[in-house]
Amino acid sequence: MINTLLKDVQLYRNGCVITRKGVAHLKPGTQSVRIGGLSSGTSQDTVRLSVPEKVSGSNVQVKGLTADEKKELTRELEEKIAEVTAAITLKENLKELWAQNADFSGRDGISIVDMTEYLEKIPERLEKLDNEIRELNKKLADLNKDLTEVVKDTKKQFVTADLTVEEEGDYPVSIRYYASSARWYPTYELHTDDQNDEILIRLRACINQKTGEDWKQAKISLFTGDPSISGTIPTLYPQYVNIYTPRRMEGSVALGASMRMMAKNAPMMVEDEEVVDYEAEEATYDVVEEAAQINKGDTMIEYELNGLWDITKDEDFMCDISNQKVSCRYHVVTVPKIDEAAYLAAEVKTVDIEDLLDSEASIYHNGTYMGKVYLNADITKDTYDLSLGRDDSIKVKRLQTRKHTSNVLLKAAKKTEYEFEIKVSSSKPKACQVMVIDQVPVSQDKTISIDNRNLSGGEFKSETGEVKWTFDLEPGTTKSLALAYDVSWPKDKQITI
Repeated sequence: MINTLLKDVQLYRNGCVITRKGVAHLKPGTQSVRIGGLSSGTSQDTVRLSVPEKVSGSNVQVKGLTADEKKELTRELEEKIAEVTAAITLKENLKELWAQNADFSGRDGISIVDMTEYLEKIPERLEKLDNEIRELNKKLADLNKDLTEVVKDTKKQFVTADLTVEEEGDYPVSIRYYASSARWYPTYELHTDDQNDEILIRLRACINQKTGEDWKQAKISLFTGDPSISGTIPTLYPQYVNIYTPRRMEGSVALGASMRMMAKNAPMMVEDEEVVDYEAEEATYDVVEEAAQINKGDTMIEYELNGLWDITKDEDFMCDISNQKVSCRYHVVTVPKIDEAAYLAAEVKTVDIEDLLDSEASIYHNGTYMGKVYLNADITKDTYDLSLGRDDSIKVKRLQTRKHTSNVLLKAAKKTEYEFEIKVSSSKPKACQVMVIDQVPVSQDKTISIDNRNLSGGEFKSETGEVKWTFDLEPGTTKSLALAYDVSWPKDKQITI
């Protein structure tokens, strides 16, 4: 069996391509060789063998050990385990025998001197036997551990090939294959401060591999693609429209559906985690190292990690990929119709974050951890707001001050008047820019009309009904906005709003 060492890993969001290298000692002519080292989760149809130009290869196959070969590999260890187990049993029996012989009742012809001498020797001999049993148990544990590893190795597959050379010598060989048992995912840190109109975007990678072995001193490249996702171009099928008549739900049926909907929309409960504080000398800077070269391909981005890396199996491994400072405009955004909370945001040019990956991000403001947000940039727009979490120094209140329905006699219609007041207050130490987003309904029926009576100078988008106000808010001040509109419809109809 030709042993190989893992040298290179191309890691995708799901799965990886592993390259292993070894040396084969070949004699003149054609010979069959076995090349070991395939990882668990290897896709057999992706295995490729590479040899030098002076070597010709054929009949490349992926195989496993036969039952007799597996038995032969474990035979020696199993025999040693049996020997040690027998020795432990013998020592245990000797201990029991010594204890039994210490009972002299009913035994004649034994002098006091002999009994005394025997009893004096018991502690020393029992202690010696205990030490010997302890050492044998340690040896047995080590042997069982070795046997477990050997059994794992017997389950691994290997590559067989017929190699032909003209001269005897050592020739390098390498195998390359795809394994599904590894993955990585991106995670970001967003660092902001009060001094500069820029934001630091730190990209990190979390790597996890379950290939059954530790990756030692390996070259690692991270790719943003996912080979596990189908590459087949989708087919567009006809979309059919039919008349739908809803069935009426009564009694417990309607109640059950309502309860299921409530359960679906209920917030998840998160248990509090125990927090442990550690005292240490004050640190002066964060340890950050850019660990990757960025290569943009036609279909995905490659992050080529610098140097060689050790990545232990079954453990999460974190590494820094890049640090990017991006110019931004800080402002506060609130959508009080949905949530009466204000959010600090950094407006950036989309072109500056076009490589941003959809991922979770941790927020740090002036070095203080502020929570997490999810990044999902819309690259179809010129700018994008990076959410930096809630801003408790801005308070928002949205009140409905009027809702009145009346009949419009001349038009045989009904009309409902809606009025809202939005108040925004600031306790910040300096002025800030605030963006308030609200909406009015959008009619999808020509018999329903919407009349915007008061938008307080807000920017209105008729296709979506969005109303947006942008203004500067001084410390300790409150800004009030009015939103008023009327909805009219035929009086013999009902509407949903």
